[in-house]
Amino acid sequence: MRSSGLRVPTIFRAFANQSGGFEMVGFQVKDIYNAIEKQRRAGASDTDNALKYLQMLKRRDPCMFWKYSLDEQRRLHNIFWCDGASQYDFNVFGDVMGFDATYGRNKYKCPLVIFSGVDHHMRTVVFGCAVLSKEGEESYVWLLRAFLEAMKGKAPKSVITDGDQAMKSAIKAVFPEAHHRLYSWHLLRNATARVGIPRFMTKFRLCLMGDLEVDDFEDIWNDAVEEFGLQQNSWVKDMYEKKHMWSNAHIRGKFFAGLKTTSRCEALNMQIGKFIHNGYNLREFIEHFQQYLEFMRRRLVVADYKSAYGEPVVKTRLEELERFAAAVYTREVFVLFREVLLLASNVRIVSSKKTSTCTLFEVAMYCQGRSWNVSWGEIDDEFRCSCLRMESFGIPCVHIVGVLVRLNMVVIPGSLILGRWTKKAKQPPINNHVFSGEIPDAAYMSMHAAMLDDCRELVKLSCSNFEDYFEVKTKIANERDALREKIRKRLATTAEGGGDDASIHDPPRARHKGCGRHVVTTRGRYRRVQRCRKCGKAGHNARRCATGNGDDTTHELDAFGSLHNMDESQEAEASQQMEYNDLSF
Repeated sequence: MRSSGLRVPTIFRAFANQSGGFEMVGFQVKDIYNAIEKQRRAGASDTDNALKYLQMLKRRDPCMFWKYSLDEQRRLHNIFWCDGASQYDFNVFGDVMGFDATYGRNKYKCPLVIFSGVDHHMRTVVFGCAVLSKEGEESYVWLLRAFLEAMKGKAPKSVITDGDQAMKSAIKAVFPEAHHRLYSWHLLRNATARVGIPRFMTKFRLCLMGDLEVDDFEDIWNDAVEEFGLQQNSWVKDMYEKKHMWSNAHIRGKFFAGLKTTSRCEALNMQIGKFIHNGYNLREFIEHFQQYLEFMRRRLVVADYKSAYGEPVVKTRLEELERFAAAVYTREVFVLFREVLLLASNVRIVSSKKTSTCTLFEVAMYCQGRSWNVSWGEIDDEFRCSCLRMESFGIPCVHIVGVLVRLNMVVIPGSLILGRWTKKAKQPPINNHVFSGEIPDAAYMSMHAAMLDDCRELVKLSCSNFEDYFEVKTKIANERDALREKIRKRLATTAEGGGDDASIHDPPRARHKGCGRHVVTTRGRYRRVQRCRKCGKAGHNARRCATGNGDDTTHELDAFGSLHNMDESQEAEASQQMEYNDLSF
């Protein structure tokens, strides 16, 4: 029950239900906690058990990869792992990657970093996972290099983060060619905290997500800065210098697969919370995280089935193009493309001009004065539009579709079909030497079901006679022992991370910026710091706050007196927490 993710009170209620009441169980809830803790302390350290579990996973998946680092006391510092399915997913969908850090998913309170992306069903796919001792540039550089090693040296083209400076420096050092984008949700939150003017927020949101040209962005931004007198605001000046990392006008043309906010990362963390509890040790965390990955991949198999079978109802007048798109794209991407087809009737071809290399079309929308330029190369059947939506998202824009209708085309040219959005995106190539040892998830399910079906009939036939039973049982035992020995020899030659027999100590409890208002006492325990509800600082309450009564001297004396009664470690943690409060995003 524990390995299935049930909490201890739920386990106790299950025993009571089976036994006929709580008084019939024969033990208390405390006994379950004691048994779990005894199992944790038995044998090797938690880190050693986690590494042994990863070696056990390698029996099923020869492409299983993990890497870890130690500190001076041989305590686990960082660990990263990913299985063969995640490596294959990155090989197909790794052009865009986002990663974010979350906290409280293990008993060591170490930051959890998950690398994720978007697959051909517009669903979140996980590329790898890591547990870090602290959030620093050195740790992120080590993590990204380990990720690059696991992915056979392939780097993502675009990376999306929350703007953490350590992440930014690490990405620049390890992925220098990648386009780095900041999450929109964090920028809006920072704008509210640093500026807090509602009318400025409206214009900032337009600069952030609006379909603007570079000149339009500059005009709106300059007008907003001058109107609200933000010329000397440090955050506003810093954001303007980083405009190429968040503004749609400057990012247009770089492929990000539609990722703009942390909603996928937040949803991923919420789903992980259903499988992983805060009190899990490292070994239990890895085990339940892999169970969560299997749960995700089962849903992707269902999505593949729904896209492969059945045809959607035709809703547009462009029936041939719609049917062709339904046969090529997955169901989720086709729904997005059908919206483009519905808008194609509003496209007007203003003029056309034929050159020696291509044909240029000037395209405009109905009742709009703005126009776009679409070029068509007849030799290679290549289309390009000045709006750059095809390059940004991978689906033909409405301007190109309008030209396709003008040219009376009934199929989408190959230059406009991005392979990652098609139904055949995850079909392995014929000569797949990179992931030769990997067993895809759907193939494993098929093999497992086929073997169970054969064994079910074998058991039924052999148990009808004693001689047949003993003969079949002996053969099965011999085949099992031979296969175990074969797998053991394979693991002995391909196991990674081994070669050091010395025990590895468990990581210490981490202290990071996401811990909130807790501080660590001299005994190593966490204690909540009392803060003023008016100014947010520690050491006093609202009645003694200088912000409310205007007495700065009383405020300083009270704060000094409160901090003076703390020990050195508490004073350092409280001071550090005050700095985090002043530098909040």
